Amino acid sequence: MSDEKILAATGLEDFDQVDVVEVLVAAGDKIEANQSIITLESDKAMMEFPALEAGIVKSVNVAVGDKIKQGDALIVITPGSDQDAQANRHLPESSQAGQTQAAPDKKAPAVKKPQQDKPAQTRAGDKAYASPSVRKYASELGVNLDQISGSAGQGRILKQDVQSHVKTQLAGGGQTPPAGHSALPDFSEFGETEPVALNKLRQASARHLWQAWNAAPHVTQFDNADITDLEAARRQLKQTIAAQTSLTLLPFIMKALVKCLAEYPDFNSSLNQTATGLIHKKYFHIGIAVDTPRGLVVPVIKEVDRKKIPELARQLMDISTRARANRLAPKDMQGGCMTITSLGGIGGQHFTPIINYPEVAILGVSRTSQQLVRDNDEIKERLMLPLSLSYDHRAIDGVAAVRFITSLKNKLADVWSLMI
Repeated sequence: MSDEKILAATGLEDFDQVDVVEVLVAAGDKIEANQSIITLESDKAMMEFPALEAGIVKSVNVAVGDKIKQGDALIVITPGSDQDAQANRHLPESSQAGQTQAAPDKKAPAVKKPQQDKPAQTRAGDKAYASPSVRKYASELGVNLDQISGSAGQGRILKQDVQSHVKTQLAGGGQTPPAGHSALPDFSEFGETEPVALNKLRQASARHLWQAWNAAPHVTQFDNADITDLEAARRQLKQTIAAQTSLTLLPFIMKALVKCLAEYPDFNSSLNQTATGLIHKKYFHIGIAVDTPRGLVVPVIKEVDRKKIPELARQLMDISTRARANRLAPKDMQGGCMTITSLGGIGGQHFTPIINYPEVAILGVSRTSQQLVRDNDEIKERLMLPLSLSYDHRAIDGVAAVRFITSLKNKLADVWSLMI
């Protein structure tokens, strides 16, 4: 009993509760250090939680549908061999539970179950039985509650029921389309087809993008920034920093962006719950969209205003590497003020990025190109960077957006001010 260890949830300090959407191990399994044991879903991403130690799973303390927080017990493990694992796997569940309970001094705290909304009174004739908060949530997702069967008492619809319905629709398994969508035809009538399921990260991303697009009226402002001097300075600085550090344009863009956020605080804000006011943020955390084999994730670099270009370059390399290896902690993707999404390494000119809601703006960056530009009476060849600024029109008007992107252009042209 003394060898038993409880593996608890860590890295969830910034979350009240996170949904458990998959349990990847069972009692009797042999696990390795850093092996994924559960899959968690926040409001923006799906992430796998790794075991911090190797061992034999004695018991599992969570189930799909649970909500966990920092410090909650996940599994109990013991050291052992493959033979021990095989023997433990064939124990009845009651025996395994009894063994775990035999050490009351080490018993893990029970994981709290989801807190259900209190029933709301419904008008006569209402078909859907749901609380106001669930109705609001369904409305934001464009879901018709009349198409959902509630899992709570008297058929009451919970938030989890809405989420399950959306997941089914996105996976193509629903019998009826979401509200606002016409039914799809049978494409196989026209030729050969092949169904391809989205992985869980892409499903979570799809839900978030759908909510963002429907919640915020998007407008996109386009412009080009002259970064001829910036590129020369980048090449010069690259020779002075560590050889293993990749110095791209992104650290310079991040520094210019936070200066603009300080100058135009409405861009560094979120709408309040009733959309009747703004919550100005006094910190400057920038999200960076990273393309991974599993899908797009947006880790956040904190306190960009306090960091120099070389430090930002090192942090960008670190978060990109961890993102592609699926090693980001939940706190790494929280707290962003504004997001940068760059297609510069792929191509294209301008595009219309979707706001990373509840942020109110996002900056899209495309591939640079040499262009002929008039400078007074001279025609010069300059290196131009296409910019795409999408913003929530409820929080920001067009004049402010033009001023913001113009200020950003000027700061990118004044490269040495970014070194401070």
